Amino acid sequence: MAPRATRLLLRDFRNYERAEVALGEGLTVLTGPNGAGKTNLLEGLYFALVGRSCRTSAEREVVRGGAAAARLEVETVGTDCRSHRLEVGFSPGEPKRLALDGSVLERPPDPSVRPLASVFMPDRLALVKGPPSARRAHLDQLAATLWPARAATRSAYARALAQRNAALA
Repeated sequence: MAPRATRLLLRDFRNYERAEVALGEGLTVLTGPNGAGKTNLLEGLYFALVGRSCRTSAEREVVRGGAAAARLEVETVGTDCRSHRLEVGFSPGEPKRLALDGSVLERPPDPSVRPLASVFMPDRLALVKGPPSARRAHLDQLAATLWPARAATRSAYARALAQRNAALA
């Protein structure tokens, strides 16, 4: 069974002082008027799973105006069929704080306890208009999300290709 997210909690993230979303099995649909925060919820889920924003490299932007820090929490069911809690805390000017089930992490956890995430947003038109390599990389990441066991194959292929290219140079 592939890992899946079951609950998302945001605190002082973008326009949310506090938000909690239960994620059922299968498809979850977010609806609402423009500017309601649907994209911010998706970004929050990505941030909690991956440990970084999918929309900006200036991550201070994710902290709600007037707040000192943003905190995200996502509950998952891993490949071990056990529940896990991933937490990300971020305060501008300080390192991010990542935790899995209460234990501090240096980087996002292994994909066995968290779903792999791939995001395509309208502002990423470079995937459509840009070079084929960007599309390939995005599709590779999407394939790794859908079929996590194949992620290692992609990494092995990239290493072999780099070695071949170095040998030919």
